[in-house]
Amino acid sequence: MQEALIQIVGGVALSFLISLIFKKVLPRLAKRTRSDFDDFILREITNLIFPLGSLAVLLLAEDKLQLPGGLNRPYEIILTIAAAVVVIRLINRIGIRLLQSVARRSGREDIEQLIKTLFPLLKALTWVLVSLIILQSQGVKLAVVWGLLSAGGIGLGLALKEPAQELFAYLMILIDKPFSIGQFIAVDSVSATVERIGVRSTHLRSLRGEIVVINNSKLTSSNIENFATMQQRRMIYTIGVTYQTTADQIQSIPTTIQTIVENTTHAIFNRCHFTGFGDYSLNFEIVYYIDNPNYTNALDIQQSINLSIMRQFEQQGIEFAFPSQTLYLEGNGLTTGAASS
Repeated sequence: MQEALIQIVGGVALSFLISLIFKKVLPRLAKRTRSDFDDFILREITNLIFPLGSLAVLLLAEDKLQLPGGLNRPYEIILTIAAAVVVIRLINRIGIRLLQSVARRSGREDIEQLIKTLFPLLKALTWVLVSLIILQSQGVKLAVVWGLLSAGGIGLGLALKEPAQELFAYLMILIDKPFSIGQFIAVDSVSATVERIGVRSTHLRSLRGEIVVINNSKLTSSNIENFATMQQRRMIYTIGVTYQTTADQIQSIPTTIQTIVENTTHAIFNRCHFTGFGDYSLNFEIVYYIDNPNYTNALDIQQSINLSIMRQFEQQGIEFAFPSQTLYLEGNGLTTGAASS
């Protein structure tokens, strides 16, 4: 027993000494390269020397410790599990650092976000795989393990169905990129700016200012209109003037509106036509484009055009129509008829 203790103390001390030497020498070698990834690898391996060396010494000293027969097996299992924990942590740290390096080199925020989301899943997968290898090395039949996992997995699968569905939808949003933070979108009856894309839900800020939270699974199954990706925004609407408007005035309206639109910055005129006789008005359809994808800016431009139309019509004596009734007196009776004011 005394000899075993001396061997253990000496081995642990030697592992510690080797670890110190490597910590002094390896960083100098790593500085000769431009990449910092090899610095990280050497640092992690150096930090591994002492714990793994100590565990190896304890394992080699098992025979000399002369443990009771019933403790040899648990002793080996404990040392094996401890070594596995050290190795798993090293694999996870190196794997995550490697993925982070790849994400940074890609220069794409969506890939970086996707990799960060997958970190916990990759860590869990590493733990599961190494644990299965350890169990198999200790003589445990994996068929039994798979049976237990399958039985427990049914209940766990039911409990995690909704979170897993939202996570999958989140990954689809990151990969397909139907929208990104800061873009103005319309989903069903909601028109809002994207403020946050979470693992479970996406937060939107509506035009009225409130936050609208929508589950990612609902977003991926809905029709999404992304206005931020529009190169040009098409504006189309109808205006009506009174029936008292003269033919010459009617003929001048398309030219007047064309001039207004063409003199407005970021507005591109398409057409303006006298389209028909309404119940209360003579109708014109106006179509133009705005080459500014920002929704608020587009509304500002449309407002400027509308105000200019109102001022020009006022100068030309053209009145906008609105529903009204005209009264006709016939003899002693009174009849009514719809007309434009």
